[in-house]
Amino acid sequence: MSLPYKTLIESNIGLQRTLEEYEGGNNVILIAPTGYGKTLLSLELIKKAKGRISSGLIHVVPYRALVRQIYSEKFKGKYPSLGYQSLDEIEREDKSPYYLKELTVTTLDSFIYNLYKLPVAEMYKVLRGKRSQGHYYPVLASILTSTIVFDEAHIYLGAELVGGGESEVETLAFMLAALRFLSEMNVPIIIETATMHSDIVMRVIERLRFSKRPTTITYVGSENTQTRNLQKKLELEMRHQKLKINVIRDKSFEEKHNFPWITQLETLEAAFKRVENICKTEPVLVIHNTIKRAIETYEYLSKKCDKIALLHSLLSNRDREIMLEMASKISISEGAIVSTQVIEAGVETGARVLVTDPAPIENIAQRAGRLCREKEEFKKIFDECKKTGAEVHIIKGDPEKLAEVYSRERVESTLKQLSELLRNNNRAVNWRLLSAIEPGTISFSDLLEYVQLKPLREADFNIIDGLAREYLSSDSQPDILIRFLDELGINLVRSSVLINVVIPPYQNKHLREFEIVTVDFARIMRRDLSDKKCLEYVIEGNKLYPKILLVSRDKSGLKYKESRIKKDLNSINEELKTKRFTYIIELLTRVQDNNKREPGDFAEVFLIAKESCYERGKGLKIWGDERELHK
Repeated sequence: MSLPYKTLIESNIGLQRTLEEYEGGNNVILIAPTGYGKTLLSLELIKKAKGRISSGLIHVVPYRALVRQIYSEKFKGKYPSLGYQSLDEIEREDKSPYYLKELTVTTLDSFIYNLYKLPVAEMYKVLRGKRSQGHYYPVLASILTSTIVFDEAHIYLGAELVGGGESEVETLAFMLAALRFLSEMNVPIIIETATMHSDIVMRVIERLRFSKRPTTITYVGSENTQTRNLQKKLELEMRHQKLKINVIRDKSFEEKHNFPWITQLETLEAAFKRVENICKTEPVLVIHNTIKRAIETYEYLSKKCDKIALLHSLLSNRDREIMLEMASKISISEGAIVSTQVIEAGVETGARVLVTDPAPIENIAQRAGRLCREKEEFKKIFDECKKTGAEVHIIKGDPEKLAEVYSRERVESTLKQLSELLRNNNRAVNWRLLSAIEPGTISFSDLLEYVQLKPLREADFNIIDGLAREYLSSDSQPDILIRFLDELGINLVRSSVLINVVIPPYQNKHLREFEIVTVDFARIMRRDLSDKKCLEYVIEGNKLYPKILLVSRDKSGLKYKESRIKKDLNSINEELKTKRFTYIIELLTRVQDNNKREPGDFAEVFLIAKESCYERGKGLKIWGDERELHK
């Protein structure tokens, strides 16, 4: 039942139309249902591109875990010149920080750093102020001669960013400035999503219109509220004569995926009762907004379900692999998979039942999109989806407590819309198709248009957007950007600087055997101001200095040395209030500078967790402040 990727692309007419538009010289915004095969399209796009449209293709995704999955499970073995770029170490020989492979999968963070002339391979050197601007021209040349595919684009261009907090405005401004620059340079662009509000689509189009390449929206569905809204907004922009929307009804996909959807707003107790009733006979998926709630549910359901897996971002690399393997086994048999938002993008499960915390409508749609996937190993559950339907149970309660990492207003608006729709019909919402085809039902994409977005803080956005565009279009070197970021106290990407935390014991282990958890440096420093400290410290007087493990590599092999950051915990947090991005790099490179290395050496820096701070199978125990450490 799971089709080979070439057959899948040939059979899904929306993917075929996207390829045709791309070959015809257009940028494309592909809006298609979850499970439609959008990610696999890059394998055909690169073949069409070679020698005619671009010299390579860069596939951009929001999460490191998604880079690993796409590289290892979807692209590996299907294209000869394949690489990846992320903080993870997957296969060293295929790591491609300068995007020199023909097909490269990369995180958004790495892509933005590279585009803004801070090459990830040399970032520490550039930010150390050692009279080096880095070799940014090679990676820029790779970007400007490639096709850029922005996969799961709703996550970094989505509604939660619009009207969000300070870092969200920064992220959106730098991202949209990047889109405009790429357009001005006439770089071919493909944007892929299932859940993007028409207002966000128009923000993207506003940037793409600076390209000589026309922009086409390929919309896989039939006429609905979203397509009508897009058509009205496009008509206002038609003076540019470079915009069009293709609404394509894929009847074959509809026939396979038009199963009944049962949606219920219910108490936590009622939702968990449903989980308990079915987890011993089939897989069930539970998604929470915070790690703390996910772990609490995992502990509770461990006593009720024979098989259970837990997925979140604070698991070590070793435990993550164990839990992913367990989740795969559950998906083809029975048990419970408990997760946070990390499962929303690109993950497939065999479950047909979802229990979820309330969230903005596009997040609920993405979570529901994990259900009833069309793969050979899930055939039994997929057939059951067709027969009896899929279930989405949304926990109701105090939105302020349940929304947590999301805007309360948007969650309340979502719950209000759903409550009205479901009052007399719990089959009212179709969570898979973009256009509902059964009488009395509505697609989530229609509902997405009804839920109001908060207005963007235009003044802050315009300042950052303007400076970013000036920088990208000039010959300015990275030191100008660094000064700009420091003076405004902002970041290029949502996180500040990611750093690996090593889990003891690590003595006498090879680097590839390390258990590590990747965290945001600034957030864990803020978190450790509490009494329950997670990291190891060197104590001098009444000051605590974060302990560091420095691993260097030279011709003779690996060398391990413990050291410490030269600033104490309180001073670090005080300075982080006004200094952010480059300050952290300076702290970490100062450790390297004070540990002399031979020419040609390079070092990796790890924070060190206390043994008591990591719980096997549950992760690094820093989930107390969910607004600082979420997902």
